Amino acid sequence: MDKKEAMSAKMTRREFLAGAGGFAAGAAVGAVLGGGALSLVSPAQAAEAVPNGPWPYVKLDPEVVRKKGYESYWQGGCMYGAGKAIIEALREKAGSPYNLFPADMLRYGAGGVAGWGTLCGALNGACAAINLVTPNADVAKLTGELLGWYTNQPFPGKAHDAYAKFKDQKQSVARSPLCHASVSNWCAASGFKEGSTERKDRCAKLTGDVAAKAVELLNAYFDGKFVEQFKPSEGTAACMGCHVGPKSALENTLTKMDCTPCHGDPHKK
Repeated sequence: MDKKEAMSAKMTRREFLAGAGGFAAGAAVGAVLGGGALSLVSPAQAAEAVPNGPWPYVKLDPEVVRKKGYESYWQGGCMYGAGKAIIEALREKAGSPYNLFPADMLRYGAGGVAGWGTLCGALNGACAAINLVTPNADVAKLTGELLGWYTNQPFPGKAHDAYAKFKDQKQSVARSPLCHASVSNWCAASGFKEGSTERKDRCAKLTGDVAAKAVELLNAYFDGKFVEQFKPSEGTAACMGCHVGPKSALENTLTKMDCTPCHGDPHKK
């Protein structure tokens, strides 16, 4: 055995696996960016291929997105459903870079993040899409308007009845952007359990409705016609006057939500 052969024989199993892992990672990136072809692309090259935001927006049909949201809900839940509906519609109309967006990253938000009932997943996914295409300075205006609309909107809407599992379902108003409040209010109004197919169909419709509303807001924004309309109720504004912001008396909380559904009126004895 010559010197070169001896050095090769000393390669450890760990070194071999490390090298193989680097090759596999490069191959995987190449497969994704190359449309399935095995072209080796480095992580740095892959990063350069995905542009920073905001990504270019093209106007979408809210009704197309509404149906996509309903259908996608059954594939991965509310956050996945709303976000994928918008991104998929943009991919179909604009192509790149939307074909690079990994929709599976939105699956975590189902049920208010892993079933914790926090921010409604449909809002979470739609806001992610808004953030992707909107300049940073205006993201909060659009997402805030979407959350405010949601809190006062009767769900589910009737636009899905032509293809939904259940038609003409009972509606309820969440009065909150929280999944917990939204689902609980609907279960109380409808009499159906949280685990029922009826409740899931309701949330599938809600997912489509939220995605469609997000597109309406984006279309208006890029047409130069977006106007913020949501304002907190008088009662909530009164609470905020004492508790929210640097000009408030106590400055000890952070919210724009209606306080009374959860806290009642703490000033009543």
